[in-house]
Amino acid sequence: MKVRAHGALTGLLLLVACQDAAVGLAPPAQRASPLQPAQRWLGYTPPTPSDVELQGLLDEALELRWRKDSDRWLDALEPGEQFFHATLTQDAIDRLNHGPEALFVVGDDLFEVEARRQNGLGNALANRPDILAGPRDAPNMRRVHQGDFGGPEAYGCSECHFKGGLNGAGTATQNTYLRGDGNHTLTADERNAPHLLGLGPVQALAIEMGRALQTQRDEALVQAAANGAPVLVALATKGISFGTLTAHPDGSVDTSGVEGVDVDLTVRPFGWKGHQATLRRAAEEAFRIHMGLVSTVLEEQVAAGQLPRAIHGDGDTYDMDRDGVRLELDDGMLTTMVFYLAQLEIPVVRVPADATLADQFARGRVVMTQVGCTSCHVAELILADPQVATRPDATVFQTSATLQVNVARGGETPKIEPTSGALNPTYRVPLFSDLKRHEMGDALASPAGQGNIPATVFLTRPLWGLADTAPYLHDGRAPTVADAILAHGGEALQSAQAYAAASAGDQAALLVFLAGLTRNPRVVIP
Repeated sequence: MKVRAHGALTGLLLLVACQDAAVGLAPPAQRASPLQPAQRWLGYTPPTPSDVELQGLLDEALELRWRKDSDRWLDALEPGEQFFHATLTQDAIDRLNHGPEALFVVGDDLFEVEARRQNGLGNALANRPDILAGPRDAPNMRRVHQGDFGGPEAYGCSECHFKGGLNGAGTATQNTYLRGDGNHTLTADERNAPHLLGLGPVQALAIEMGRALQTQRDEALVQAAANGAPVLVALATKGISFGTLTAHPDGSVDTSGVEGVDVDLTVRPFGWKGHQATLRRAAEEAFRIHMGLVSTVLEEQVAAGQLPRAIHGDGDTYDMDRDGVRLELDDGMLTTMVFYLAQLEIPVVRVPADATLADQFARGRVVMTQVGCTSCHVAELILADPQVATRPDATVFQTSATLQVNVARGGETPKIEPTSGALNPTYRVPLFSDLKRHEMGDALASPAGQGNIPATVFLTRPLWGLADTAPYLHDGRAPTVADAILAHGGEALQSAQAYAAASAGDQAALLVFLAGLTRNPRVVIP
């Protein structure tokens, strides 16, 4: 089992010394607070790791460091070897029956490796009149994207996801300029890279929520047909309201009352506006627009006329971007990336060791509810099924098996915790989000809408891991958490105003609580 490393080696010593708390366990009496909102938010004092446990963590960090160094040395001797080690074809996955652990390790390497021209980085589409590519020679990269074509502007995933540790957020200098004119930042939709922890449970939640909403619609249609009269249904799942819809006897559905989700009732939890439903599609999009690596399935869809050539290229079916690389993003690469992202650790809630700060932490949890933040940033959602499924899309892999990854085990720890010791438990997901879109007001609006999502509408960003992700908001405009809260408008305006009107002590307490939404320290050998 490979343990990933986040932070300096001193993080291991801090882990021993700090006695910080974690979510999900009852606190001892000495840590109780008069403002205690719920016992498990106060955490507990973890046991000091034994010498054997510490040595094991160090050995695993050293092994990881050795493997990364070996890959670099081999790549220096034989350029391209590092990228080769980071890829696994779908054919190999089908034949060799790799388990989740092996797919996680390969996905880890793929996340960190830098692509080169020989791997398909960028494109050779300069100055083609009907294609929205840039004017330069291959790889034809540019900082500002043009329309939906993208940049590309990056060489690898870890280039923009590193703050607070691997798979973290991006700093303001790594902001991406989406859907611009290819040249000027002011024409683009500026976006700050979020952290990637806990994405597996988030997708699993979204799948369950979408299925529940769709079931409510389908049952209403059956009832309307049986009664010969319209049926109004209140859409809700996991305690979250998504408005209403009306099912008619003729099979039509009035979705004008649907709120916070697309009219197909698919919950899309990825992207600042919530435009992607699965990790596979989100990874595929990121590879294309940020690195110019085009998947086989996208090339097939372009060739079939299902997608526009203007944002993919006008080359032949398996070299749409005319760079001479005929296999840029194999389905297996997407499969390993799904297994990697789905098995990453989840963030944690850590209570300060200092008794005074611990009391402020507990008070801040209460204030968060009092000012209304938790109406959208729901502290916890309950997951019934921790399995996430993925399968290849290219026509040649139509007979490939659907693979399952359990987001509650394997990969990195900590993981989501069961609500009980039952044989088939449900799981707590402390993400602080309702996975719903909300109107946020003109001041936070993006330059334009994204697909059918208006410029002023954004997905409720999960707050877990918040402490390690500055700057804040979709474009990084807020240097501090307080600035981010005060910038909220639209449906969140009253909460922002309540925070502004709160006492200085309550404001400070809330910020102390939010500073506890962080990640576990890890051992790393630089």
